[in-house]
Amino acid sequence: MTNKILIVDDDPQNLELILEYLSDKPDELLYAPNGKKALELAREEVPDLILMDWEMPVLNGIEAVEELQKDPLTQKIPIIITTGVMLKSSDLGQALDTGAVDFLRKPFDPIVLNARIKANLRIKEQHDTITRLLEKEKKLISDALERKQRELASAAIFEHEKNNMLIKLLEQLEALKVDADSDISSHLNTIKRQLKGQLNLDRSWNNFKIHFQEVHPDFFSRLDEEFGSLSPGEKRMCAYLKIGLENKEIAMLTNVVAGSVRKSLNRLKKKLNLGVEHSLREFISQF
Repeated sequence: MTNKILIVDDDPQNLELILEYLSDKPDELLYAPNGKKALELAREEVPDLILMDWEMPVLNGIEAVEELQKDPLTQKIPIIITTGVMLKSSDLGQALDTGAVDFLRKPFDPIVLNARIKANLRIKEQHDTITRLLEKEKKLISDALERKQRELASAAIFEHEKNNMLIKLLEQLEALKVDADSDISSHLNTIKRQLKGQLNLDRSWNNFKIHFQEVHPDFFSRLDEEFGSLSPGEKRMCAYLKIGLENKEIAMLTNVVAGSVRKSLNRLKKKLNLGVEHSLREFISQF
């Protein structure tokens, strides 16, 4: 792994001394004569480690550490404060409280200097590895959730289309019965009973709800806890929004026109105590 170290000290001789003492030379060594220049270099180069002198002109080491801690780009860089003046235990405490990870007294002991640099670089490398693994895991979880959302949406729409087809078939069978003799009418009634056995809108919703709760296990309980006045239809609307269905898809699933969906969403937004400036879809997606 390549290492980039920034040394901040108003005395260039300390840079030469550190270079002489280092047993493992970094791949890249940066130098700044004061805290202000250190901030510029740190933000531009993002080093793996900073050795920061305490007492410097323009901007001292503690002030520079405070600024680096405020910037998301630099706040994770390990900083070792170095000083030949601020040597009390309280000074060490101040440096660590400000955001430094370590503290070195001048004049440097070569063994201690190398040990502290290696230890902090190793910790930084381990932290970076853990961060990459966590980001990878987060991406995998996000991808799996998106896939489940798509599967839920597809299943809901498929179930709706199947029920619509069954309703049309039942209507056609009812029309055929008008001119059918008793024997044929009996057969048609048998077929109708079989089709009605497959047509169960409540069961369709319950199946969807079971799969939905596998992906979002606490969604409905949290809705009940925070917004107990929501009707079953409004909770269903929230679930459809949660999986990312558009107004046209919701209209198809609820057998209403798109305009009715917009009105229902506006009523739902008010019941969720959302102002005009808030997005209902964004609120539900993050709920």
